[in-house]
Amino acid sequence: MSLNPAAGGARILWNAALNIALLPVYSVLFFFTSLLALTRLFPARVARENIHQRWKSDSLSAWFGTSAVLFHYILLVIEDFVLWPLGALVLRDNIESRRNLFDASTQAKRNEKGVAVLSAHFGNIEVTAQAISSCLVQQVSNDLPLMALAKPSRHPAATRLLSWYRAKRKIEVIHTNRKDLVRQLLNAWKQQRAIALLIDQKPAHAGFFTPFLGAPAAFPEGGVEIALRSKCEFVCVASRRMWPGCYTFDGLWLQNVTSNEKPLPAIVIAYAQWLEELIRQSPWQWCWDYKKWSRKPALHHHTERAPEIGNPT
Repeated sequence: MSLNPAAGGARILWNAALNIALLPVYSVLFFFTSLLALTRLFPARVARENIHQRWKSDSLSAWFGTSAVLFHYILLVIEDFVLWPLGALVLRDNIESRRNLFDASTQAKRNEKGVAVLSAHFGNIEVTAQAISSCLVQQVSNDLPLMALAKPSRHPAATRLLSWYRAKRKIEVIHTNRKDLVRQLLNAWKQQRAIALLIDQKPAHAGFFTPFLGAPAAFPEGGVEIALRSKCEFVCVASRRMWPGCYTFDGLWLQNVTSNEKPLPAIVIAYAQWLEELIRQSPWQWCWDYKKWSRKPALHHHTERAPEIGNPT
């Protein structure tokens, strides 16, 4: 997978040929997800309720959207275990995003700091890691790959399998159940590494509430707080499918947010707004199937206006 247009031409043709061959499979799988989207089973039920409430969809649109979300999950498996091994996964360049990320990487290197990568359960996380690696060239290399936080599975075998799979995609996993987690994060950022934090899910307790798709939602803030202690540069990055096996990526450098009087809320708000805009561009590529809005803000929580992010220079 390459950002080189010359190398990408052959990949696109190969990708198109495989997708044409897979069309009967895609049709059967979409029919299956359309039936599943009608059920009360998890995750179809939660996704349908979220889409209906937050997207203001009627029942028919919510059903179609849920089917598309479930179909997206199947496409991830096909892309990661069929198209990728066969060399048919394409990452299309995004000049503006690449410039944003490169400038952030350069600034962090100049100040001898690391980079906190705020990503999301959106698009293809492994493809996002490849986009990050190709842009944050001062912090990510073959010897020092992208680091990413991950919650271990309840089943040790599944945890080992995911760790092996991510290592093959050049992602160094830091499990969140480590007793020395904070120290490890601080040391990694001190070594000017890039660490990905997926902070779009709902924290079990506390968190910062901010408007998200029309209603207050809690976002985890612990990783952001640790990154602020390390005086990192913050970037937002996610991949977005154009068609099966072909992605572009979106990146934003939160250049001026850390200088805000209250940097942690400012960063979370900026991230939530960035993610919401991304979801509106490609609504069915986000994980709608968990109860993001089930917790209500306590009386002491409040929301704030988003800070001025500014453009990288």
